[in-house]
Amino acid sequence: MIGIGHFSFLIGAGIALFGALIHWVAPLIGPDWYAFLTAPRWVVDSARNGTLEAPLSAVLIGFLMFTCAVYAFSGAGVMKRLPLLRTGLIVISSICLLRGLLLVPLLIRVPELLSAFDIVGSVVWFVAGLGFFVGTIKNWASLRLNVR
Repeated sequence: MIGIGHFSFLIGAGIALFGALIHWVAPLIGPDWYAFLTAPRWVVDSARNGTLEAPLSAVLIGFLMFTCAVYAFSGAGVMKRLPLLRTGLIVISSICLLRGLLLVPLLIRVPELLSAFDIVGSVVWFVAGLGFFVGTIKNWASLRLNVR
């Protein structure tokens, strides 16, 4: 049976992989996809004008999300242990949780600027952050160097 720590990592990894995928397909789908993903105006304009800023930023963001997924898989023991595993997982979980919690002050101060996509995105990244956090806490001892 899979433990809660491993399951939590797999949830975080799944969310991160999905995020990477939707960013990597953005250059293939075009400007409307960037707009749907609520990319900044300059990114949507770049996609419309055919300049490199939009595809390069999408590929970079996708790579960062893919890296998060790889760290989650490593933490879950699905793949080889990565360097700075515990540190990486703490940083990743902190960023995801903060990204999700950013929704609260925005809802209080400028709710009219938030779309349903922004709200769902924040909740999803908060869940991913919880996955990384719970996985890290539950597997803390096994995440040490030379353990497995």
